[in-house]
Amino acid sequence: MLSALLVDDERPANERMRSLLTAQGGIEVIGAVGSVPEARSLLETQRPDVVFLDVEMPGATGLDLLPSVPRSTQVVFVTAHETYAVNAFAAGALDYLVKPVDLERLSETVRRLEKMAALLRLKATITPEPDDQDEDIDGGIADHASTTALGLTDTITLPLPEKGQTSVVTIGDICWIEGMRNFTRVGLKNPGRIILFRRRLGEWERELPSNLFERLGKSLVVQAATIHETEWRSRDETLVTFTDDLEPLVIGRSTALRLREILTRGTTGLDTAGLDTAGM
Repeated sequence: MLSALLVDDERPANERMRSLLTAQGGIEVIGAVGSVPEARSLLETQRPDVVFLDVEMPGATGLDLLPSVPRSTQVVFVTAHETYAVNAFAAGALDYLVKPVDLERLSETVRRLEKMAALLRLKATITPEPDDQDEDIDGGIADHASTTALGLTDTITLPLPEKGQTSVVTIGDICWIEGMRNFTRVGLKNPGRIILFRRRLGEWERELPSNLFERLGKSLVVQAATIHETEWRSRDETLVTFTDDLEPLVIGRSTALRLREILTRGTTGLDTAGLDTAGM
């Protein structure tokens, strides 16, 4: 039997999805949460076969959760908005369901999940599955960097999710890069914006200046010098601000601890008082 995690800030939506899955059969709901931080916390201890994930939620979107989802866990977006479909599939989602979810349509999704689960089991008998992509945290970005790393004033042309489309990025404008399986989400300044690229995190690391960009976790790289402010919100949530016009980055407990180490050793002149992780 497949296991599922439900993530939606509307409790009735989680209850309806639970009822639909129960009626469908063959899939067990192991948790239902209402926010991205709650989902991150649960995924630290459990590895469901699938996450049914809403997109628009207070504080963070469903796309923000993807870096915390294990590679062996499939993602199905469940939302009232069709406009996110391109980004969802680009980020590796197995399926995209539009509310109100139809039982027949859900049955098709579950069949796809069962086929994928069977393929993963077969693959596991042939070769061991790596825990996650690009996961050498201790060595940091220097272990991957090439001798021809780009400088801050250099530009790079990158493929967008839409076939045939590209965007030019200046290395110095990169604030953070978040791995999302075969894609990366990049926070940029001048002007502040977030763009999804068809590029793996490891490919970035081979080109970025290793003395300026730091790996914070298995799926996040930051340019520490661009950090303007850090704010500890709770045990599981720290807010990192880069520029006024770029949406702040929300990071979890272990990532915040790693950031504190980097800032404390003098990578930047940032006052780390706001990154109070003592309560963690």
